[in-house]
Amino acid sequence: MMEEIVANLYSYTFNKSLQNLSGPAISVSGSFEVNYDTLQIYNVNVTADNLKFSSGLLSQSSNSSGTPYYFANIRYFASSSNYANLDFYYNNEQASSFSSVTYLRIQAGSTFPDRPILTSAQATNVPTATVAVCFATNTRVRVVRNSAHDDIAVERLQVGDLAVTASGALRPIVWIGHRDLDAGARPLPAPQQPVRVRAGAFGAGLPSRDLRLSPGHPVLVGADADGAGGHLVPIMCLINGTSIAREPVSSITYWHVELDAHDILLAEGLPAESYLDWGDRPFFTEGSDYALHNPDFIVPGLAARCRPVAVDGPVVEAERTRLSGVFAASLGEACAWDEAGRFAWIAA
Repeated sequence: MMEEIVANLYSYTFNKSLQNLSGPAISVSGSFEVNYDTLQIYNVNVTADNLKFSSGLLSQSSNSSGTPYYFANIRYFASSSNYANLDFYYNNEQASSFSSVTYLRIQAGSTFPDRPILTSAQATNVPTATVAVCFATNTRVRVVRNSAHDDIAVERLQVGDLAVTASGALRPIVWIGHRDLDAGARPLPAPQQPVRVRAGAFGAGLPSRDLRLSPGHPVLVGADADGAGGHLVPIMCLINGTSIAREPVSSITYWHVELDAHDILLAEGLPAESYLDWGDRPFFTEGSDYALHNPDFIVPGLAARCRPVAVDGPVVEAERTRLSGVFAASLGEACAWDEAGRFAWIAA
Protein backbone atom coordinates (compact mmCIF):
# COMPACT_ATOMS: atom_id res chain seq x y z
CA MET A 1 0.00 0.00 0.00
CA MET A 2 1.24 3.49 -0.84
CA GLU A 3 2.40 5.73 1.98
CA GLU A 4 -0.37 7.92 3.32
CA ILE A 5 0.31 11.63 3.12
CA VAL A 6 -2.04 13.80 5.15
CA ALA A 7 -2.43 17.51 4.53
CA ASN A 8 -1.45 19.75 7.42
CA LEU A 9 -3.25 22.81 6.10
CA TYR A 10 -6.92 23.25 6.99
CA SER A 11 -9.57 25.94 6.66
CA TYR A 12 -12.45 26.31 9.15
CA THR A 13 -15.71 28.04 8.19
CA PHE A 14 -18.52 28.67 10.70
CA ASN A 15 -21.66 30.69 11.43
CA LYS A 16 -23.17 30.69 14.92
CA SER A 17 -25.00 32.89 17.42
CA LEU A 18 -23.28 33.00 20.80
CA GLN A 19 -25.33 33.42 23.97
CA ASN A 20 -24.57 36.83 25.45
CA LEU A 21 -24.43 36.70 29.23
CA SER A 22 -25.75 40.25 29.55
CA GLY A 23 -27.60 41.16 26.35
CA PRO A 24 -28.61 40.13 22.81
CA ALA A 25 -26.98 37.12 21.17
CA ILE A 26 -23.79 37.81 19.23
CA SER A 27 -23.40 36.38 15.72
CA VAL A 28 -19.99 34.96 14.80
CA SER A 29 -19.18 33.96 11.23
CA GLY A 30 -16.28 33.64 8.82
CA SER A 31 -13.22 31.50 8.39
CA PHE A 32 -9.58 31.09 9.29
CA GLU A 33 -6.83 28.72 8.18
CA VAL A 34 -4.24 26.80 10.18
CA ASN A 35 -0.88 25.41 9.12
CA TYR A 36 -0.27 22.52 11.53
CA ASP A 37 3.32 22.11 10.36
CA THR A 38 4.12 25.52 11.85
CA LEU A 39 1.13 25.93 14.24
CA GLN A 40 0.28 29.27 12.63
CA ILE A 41 -3.09 30.89 11.93
CA TYR A 42 -3.50 33.01 8.83
CA ASN A 43 -6.09 34.24 6.31
CA VAL A 44 -8.40 35.27 9.16
CA ASN A 45 -11.72 36.58 7.82
CA VAL A 46 -14.03 36.61 10.87
CA THR A 47 -16.85 38.96 11.89
CA ALA A 48 -18.35 39.12 15.38
CA ASP A 49 -20.37 41.86 17.07
CA ASN A 50 -19.87 44.01 13.92
CA LEU A 51 -16.09 43.79 14.39
CA LYS A 52 -13.62 42.49 11.80
CA PHE A 53 -11.05 40.08 13.23
CA SER A 54 -7.86 39.71 11.17
CA SER A 55 -5.17 37.92 13.21
CA GLY A 56 -4.78 34.94 15.50
CA LEU A 57 -2.53 32.60 17.45
CA LEU A 58 -2.71 28.82 17.86
CA SER A 59 -1.59 26.74 20.82
CA GLN A 60 -1.87 23.07 21.76
CA SER A 61 -2.51 21.77 25.26
CA SER A 62 -4.15 18.94 27.22
CA ASN A 63 -7.06 18.87 29.65
CA SER A 64 -6.95 17.43 33.17
CA SER A 65 -7.46 13.89 31.84
CA GLY A 66 -4.59 14.23 29.40
CA THR A 67 -6.71 14.60 26.25
CA PRO A 68 -5.00 16.97 23.79
CA TYR A 69 -6.84 19.89 22.24
CA TYR A 70 -6.18 23.00 20.13
CA PHE A 71 -6.87 26.56 21.22
CA ALA A 72 -7.22 29.20 18.50
CA ASN A 73 -7.26 32.80 19.73
CA ILE A 74 -8.63 35.20 17.08
CA ARG A 75 -8.12 38.87 17.84
CA TYR A 76 -9.54 42.32 17.16
CA PHE A 77 -7.46 45.26 18.40
CA ALA A 78 -8.22 48.96 18.02
CA SER A 79 -6.40 50.23 21.12
CA SER A 80 -5.38 49.15 24.60
CA SER A 81 -8.87 50.11 25.78
CA ASN A 82 -10.82 48.75 22.80
CA TYR A 83 -10.18 45.14 21.83
CA ALA A 84 -11.84 41.73 21.63
CA ASN A 85 -10.90 38.04 21.67
CA LEU A 86 -12.60 35.03 20.12
CA ASP A 87 -11.39 31.69 21.49
CA PHE A 88 -12.05 28.43 19.62
CA TYR A 89 -11.42 25.07 21.33
CA TYR A 90 -11.35 21.82 19.33
CA ASN A 91 -9.85 18.34 19.59
CA ASN A 92 -8.21 17.63 16.23
CA GLU A 93 -7.31 19.07 12.84
CA GLN A 94 -10.33 17.56 11.09
CA ALA A 95 -12.86 18.59 13.74
CA SER A 96 -16.44 18.94 12.47
CA SER A 97 -17.26 21.28 15.36
CA PHE A 98 -15.57 23.45 17.95
CA SER A 99 -16.18 22.09 21.45
CA SER A 100 -16.65 25.69 22.61
CA VAL A 101 -16.35 29.26 21.36
CA THR A 102 -16.07 32.23 23.71
CA TYR A 103 -16.15 35.96 22.98
CA LEU A 104 -14.87 38.78 25.20
CA ARG A 105 -15.04 42.48 24.29
CA ILE A 106 -13.40 45.18 26.39
CA GLN A 107 -14.18 48.88 25.88
CA ALA A 108 -13.34 51.98 27.86
CA GLY A 109 -16.15 53.17 30.12
CA SER A 110 -17.74 56.61 29.91
CA THR A 111 -18.34 57.19 33.61
CA PHE A 112 -15.93 58.70 36.10
CA PRO A 113 -13.78 57.06 37.18
CA ASP A 114 -13.56 55.06 33.93
CA ARG A 115 -14.52 51.46 34.25
CA PRO A 116 -14.14 49.04 31.35
CA ILE A 117 -17.29 47.77 29.67
CA LEU A 118 -17.19 43.99 29.31
CA THR A 119 -19.24 41.97 26.82
CA SER A 120 -19.07 38.20 27.15
CA ALA A 121 -20.74 35.47 25.06
CA GLN A 122 -20.24 31.76 24.47
CA ALA A 123 -21.54 28.61 22.75
CA THR A 124 -20.69 24.91 22.74
CA ASN A 125 -20.53 22.38 19.90
CA VAL A 126 -20.27 25.01 17.17
CA PRO A 127 -20.37 23.29 13.73
CA THR A 128 -17.56 24.10 11.31
CA ALA A 129 -16.86 23.13 7.71
CA THR A 130 -13.27 21.89 7.74
CA VAL A 131 -11.33 21.63 4.48
CA ALA A 132 -7.85 21.31 3.08
CA VAL A 133 -6.98 24.40 1.03
CA CYS A 134 -5.95 24.37 -5.27
CA PHE A 135 -6.50 23.10 -8.63
CA ALA A 136 -6.52 19.38 -9.34
CA THR A 137 -4.21 17.85 -11.95
CA ASN A 138 -5.36 18.39 -15.54
CA THR A 139 -7.13 21.66 -14.77
CA ARG A 140 -6.53 23.94 -17.74
CA VAL A 141 -5.44 27.50 -16.97
CA ARG A 142 -5.53 30.21 -19.63
CA VAL A 143 -2.13 31.64 -20.60
CA VAL A 144 -0.49 33.27 -23.61
CA ARG A 145 1.93 31.08 -25.53
CA ASN A 146 3.32 31.77 -28.99
CA SER A 147 1.39 35.06 -29.00
CA ALA A 148 -1.95 33.25 -28.66
CA HIS A 149 -4.33 32.47 -25.81
CA ASP A 150 -4.22 28.81 -24.85
CA ASP A 151 -5.68 26.68 -22.05
CA ILE A 152 -2.79 24.65 -20.61
CA ALA A 153 -3.02 21.87 -18.00
CA VAL A 154 -1.79 23.24 -14.68
CA GLU A 155 0.93 20.58 -14.37
CA ARG A 156 2.39 21.78 -17.71
CA LEU A 157 2.55 25.45 -16.79
CA GLN A 158 5.95 27.07 -16.41
CA VAL A 159 7.30 29.96 -14.40
CA GLY A 160 7.40 32.88 -16.82
CA ASP A 161 4.17 31.96 -18.62
CA LEU A 162 1.81 34.93 -18.96
CA ALA A 163 -1.53 34.12 -17.32
CA VAL A 164 -4.71 35.70 -18.67
CA THR A 165 -6.68 37.15 -15.74
CA ALA A 166 -10.44 37.67 -15.43
CA SER A 167 -10.06 41.33 -16.39
CA GLY A 168 -8.08 40.40 -19.52
CA ALA A 169 -4.77 41.63 -18.13
CA LEU A 170 -1.64 39.49 -18.46
CA ARG A 171 0.46 38.59 -15.42
CA PRO A 172 3.60 36.45 -15.29
CA ILE A 173 3.58 33.21 -13.30
CA VAL A 174 6.29 33.45 -10.62
CA TRP A 175 5.78 30.18 -8.71
CA ILE A 176 3.98 26.85 -9.08
CA GLY A 177 3.44 24.42 -6.20
CA HIS A 178 1.89 20.97 -5.88
CA ARG A 179 1.07 18.44 -3.16
CA ASP A 180 0.22 14.73 -3.50
CA LEU A 181 -2.41 13.31 -1.14
CA ASP A 182 -2.81 9.53 -1.02
CA ALA A 183 -4.84 7.47 1.46
CA GLY A 184 -4.10 4.14 -0.20
CA ALA A 185 -7.18 1.93 -0.45
CA ARG A 186 -9.31 4.26 1.68
CA PRO A 187 -11.08 7.46 0.61
CA LEU A 188 -9.35 10.67 1.58
CA PRO A 189 -10.89 12.47 4.57
CA ALA A 190 -13.79 14.66 3.47
CA PRO A 191 -11.88 17.92 4.05
CA GLN A 192 -9.28 16.81 1.47
CA GLN A 193 -11.71 15.57 -1.18
CA PRO A 194 -12.07 17.77 -4.27
CA VAL A 195 -15.24 19.58 -5.22
CA ARG A 196 -16.34 18.80 -8.78
CA VAL A 197 -17.89 21.71 -10.68
CA ARG A 198 -19.85 20.40 -13.65
CA ALA A 199 -19.38 22.01 -17.05
CA GLY A 200 -21.78 24.95 -17.35
CA ALA A 201 -22.62 25.03 -13.62
CA PHE A 202 -22.10 28.82 -13.53
CA GLY A 203 -23.56 29.44 -17.00
CA ALA A 204 -22.78 28.64 -20.61
CA GLY A 205 -19.12 27.60 -20.82
CA LEU A 206 -18.48 28.32 -17.13
CA PRO A 207 -16.59 26.14 -16.65
CA SER A 208 -15.99 24.87 -20.17
CA ARG A 209 -15.60 21.30 -18.86
CA ASP A 210 -15.77 19.61 -15.46
CA LEU A 211 -13.45 21.33 -12.98
CA ARG A 212 -12.10 19.96 -9.69
CA LEU A 213 -11.00 22.33 -6.94
CA SER A 214 -9.96 21.93 -3.33
CA PRO A 215 -12.96 22.77 -1.10
CA GLY A 216 -11.51 26.05 0.13
CA HIS A 217 -10.52 27.40 -3.29
CA PRO A 218 -12.40 30.68 -3.92
CA VAL A 219 -14.11 31.45 -7.22
CA LEU A 220 -15.23 34.89 -8.36
CA VAL A 221 -18.97 35.59 -8.39
CA GLY A 222 -21.34 38.53 -8.53
CA ALA A 223 -21.66 41.76 -10.45
CA ASP A 224 -18.76 42.74 -12.72
CA ALA A 225 -16.98 39.45 -11.98
CA ASP A 226 -15.31 39.66 -15.39
CA GLY A 227 -13.90 43.08 -14.57
CA ALA A 228 -12.74 44.61 -11.30
CA GLY A 229 -15.79 43.69 -9.21
CA GLY A 230 -17.30 40.60 -7.63
CA HIS A 231 -16.58 38.61 -4.49
CA LEU A 232 -14.38 35.60 -3.85
CA VAL A 233 -16.41 32.70 -2.44
CA PRO A 234 -14.86 29.35 -1.41
CA ILE A 235 -16.32 26.70 -3.70
CA MET A 236 -17.43 24.62 -0.69
CA CYS A 237 -19.89 27.41 0.20
CA LEU A 238 -21.64 26.83 -3.13
CA ILE A 239 -21.99 23.03 -2.97
CA ASN A 240 -25.52 22.04 -4.01
CA GLY A 241 -25.13 18.28 -4.47
CA THR A 242 -25.95 18.48 -8.19
CA SER A 243 -23.85 20.74 -10.39
CA ILE A 244 -21.35 21.36 -7.56
CA ALA A 245 -20.59 18.38 -5.33
CA ARG A 246 -17.83 16.83 -3.25
CA GLU A 247 -16.11 13.91 -5.00
CA PRO A 248 -14.81 11.02 -2.83
CA VAL A 249 -11.37 9.91 -4.05
CA SER A 250 -8.50 7.96 -2.50
CA SER A 251 -5.75 10.15 -3.98
CA ILE A 252 -5.32 13.49 -5.69
CA THR A 253 -2.63 16.01 -6.58
CA TYR A 254 -3.40 19.65 -5.86
CA TRP A 255 -1.65 22.54 -7.64
CA HIS A 256 -1.51 26.28 -7.11
CA VAL A 257 -0.20 29.11 -9.26
CA GLU A 258 1.27 32.39 -8.01
CA LEU A 259 1.37 35.51 -10.15
CA ASP A 260 3.47 38.64 -9.70
CA ALA A 261 0.45 40.08 -7.84
CA HIS A 262 -2.71 38.51 -6.47
CA ASP A 263 -5.34 38.20 -9.20
CA ILE A 264 -8.03 36.01 -10.74
CA LEU A 265 -7.00 33.14 -13.02
CA LEU A 266 -9.27 31.50 -15.60
CA ALA A 267 -9.52 27.77 -14.82
CA GLU A 268 -11.50 26.00 -17.54
CA GLY A 269 -12.79 29.52 -18.21
CA LEU A 270 -14.12 29.98 -14.65
CA PRO A 271 -12.60 32.89 -12.65
CA ALA A 272 -10.70 31.42 -9.68
CA GLU A 273 -8.21 32.90 -7.22
CA SER A 274 -4.46 32.76 -7.84
CA TYR A 275 -2.13 31.76 -5.00
CA LEU A 276 -1.58 34.26 -2.19
CA ASP A 277 1.02 33.29 0.40
CA TRP A 278 -0.53 33.33 3.88
CA GLY A 279 2.36 31.36 5.32
CA ASP A 280 1.19 28.04 3.89
CA ARG A 281 3.83 27.63 1.18
CA PRO A 282 5.44 24.70 3.10
CA PHE A 283 2.22 22.74 2.38
CA PHE A 284 3.52 22.36 -1.18
CA THR A 285 6.47 20.18 -2.17
CA GLU A 286 8.18 23.13 -3.88
CA GLY A 287 7.87 25.27 -0.75
CA SER A 288 9.47 22.95 1.82
CA ASP A 289 12.54 25.15 2.31
CA TYR A 290 10.99 28.50 1.43
CA ALA A 291 11.51 29.93 4.93
CA LEU A 292 15.26 29.49 4.48
CA HIS A 293 15.11 31.59 1.32
CA ASN A 294 12.91 34.30 2.82
CA PRO A 295 13.38 34.48 6.60
CA ASP A 296 11.84 37.97 6.69
CA PHE A 297 8.46 36.79 5.35
CA ILE A 298 5.48 38.62 6.85
CA VAL A 299 1.93 37.28 6.50
CA PRO A 300 -0.12 39.79 4.44
CA GLY A 301 -3.31 41.40 5.65
CA LEU A 302 -6.76 41.03 4.08
CA ALA A 303 -6.07 44.14 1.99
CA ALA A 304 -3.58 42.09 -0.03
CA ARG A 305 -6.45 40.21 -1.66
CA CYS A 306 -7.60 41.55 -5.03
CA ARG A 307 -11.30 41.10 -4.15
CA PRO A 308 -13.37 40.94 -0.95
CA VAL A 309 -14.20 37.48 0.40
CA ALA A 310 -17.68 36.21 1.33
CA VAL A 311 -18.42 32.89 3.04
CA ASP A 312 -22.09 33.54 3.85
CA GLY A 313 -24.68 36.30 3.76
CA PRO A 314 -26.49 37.99 0.83
CA VAL A 315 -23.69 37.55 -1.73
CA VAL A 316 -23.43 33.79 -1.17
CA GLU A 317 -27.19 33.24 -0.95
CA ALA A 318 -27.77 35.20 -4.16
CA GLU A 319 -25.19 33.12 -6.00
CA ARG A 320 -26.60 29.85 -4.66
CA THR A 321 -30.05 30.90 -5.90
CA ARG A 322 -28.62 31.84 -9.30
CA LEU A 323 -26.78 28.51 -9.59
CA SER A 324 -30.01 26.64 -8.81
CA GLY A 325 -31.68 28.51 -11.65
CA VAL A 326 -28.85 27.68 -14.04
CA PHE A 327 -29.11 23.98 -13.13
CA ALA A 328 -32.90 23.95 -13.45
CA ALA A 329 -32.69 25.58 -16.88
CA SER A 330 -30.10 23.08 -18.11
CA LEU A 331 -32.19 20.19 -16.77
CA GLY A 332 -35.27 21.58 -18.50
CA GLU A 333 -33.44 21.78 -21.81
CA ALA A 334 -32.18 18.22 -21.44
CA CYS A 335 -35.70 16.92 -20.75
CA ALA A 336 -37.55 19.02 -23.32
CA TRP A 337 -39.83 17.32 -25.85
CA ASP A 338 -39.51 17.90 -29.56
CA GLU A 339 -43.19 18.76 -30.06
CA ALA A 340 -43.01 18.34 -33.83
CA GLY A 341 -41.55 14.88 -33.69
CA ARG A 342 -42.73 13.44 -30.38
CA PHE A 343 -45.34 11.18 -32.10
CA ALA A 344 -43.51 10.69 -35.38
CA TRP A 345 -42.57 7.16 -34.38
CA ILE A 346 -46.26 6.15 -34.46
CA ALA A 347 -46.61 7.02 -38.13
CA ALA A 348 -43.27 5.51 -39.06
